[in-house]
Amino acid sequence: MRNNSTWLGATIGLLLLLLMMMLMMLDSYEAVSEPVCTYRNAEDETVFLKYLPLLKKGQDYVDFGKEGKCLKRAICTDTFKTIVEECADQKVTCLNKQRYTGVFPACCVKCA
Repeated sequence: MRNNSTWLGATIGLLLLLLMMMLMMLDSYEAVSEPVCTYRNAEDETVFLKYLPLLKKGQDYVDFGKEGKCLKRAICTDTFKTIVEECADQKVTCLNKQRYTGVFPACCVKCA
């Protein structure tokens, strides 16, 4: 009988220790927040962008505005600064549009 109560006490103690360790891990996980870049789009919404260190590339967001017209692109840098490129600053025409890969800046020009 005494052996069973010792075994039960040790098991409960071990379970409590594991539970405490799991709770400590959760607290430390929630306390660390990943840095992100922010961008306020034409619809006045905040967009969060990440920098992906393994790819050495930041996420980007193309802002199509309220009317669905391509306006800007926001890019997150490795220093977590947001770079905003405007369509007005791009030298895209219907003749050179095919040179560009991706949505931006090709979306800045509508061709027939």
